Amino acid sequence: MTVSIREQAIAMDGRPTEIFEALANTADAIAETAEASAHVHDGAVGNLPEAAEHAARDRRFAAAERAAADAYRNHQVPPDEIRHAIRQARPQRDPTETS
Repeated sequence: MTVSIREQAIAMDGRPTEIFEALANTADAIAETAEASAHVHDGAVGNLPEAAEHAARDRRFAAAERAAADAYRNHQVPPDEIRHAIRQARPQRDPTETS
């Protein structure tokens, strides 16, 4: 039997609102940080060849995080397409790079 996150949250002494609001606030903070990064990269376009793409990626990331925050505020898990957009917005690691 699969139990939804909403059902799990309700089972936690009726605290789903607190939990989902905390998740929403975190997603909002991440979105704000991504928007600030986009703004910085916009200013660097003349000096860094990748800055425009980085700014666009930051904006997509911010939009996806805001959508996730909206879902959390409605006591829902963000849909697959939003979670996928968040993963895709992450900088992609070069597979030939070693740490």
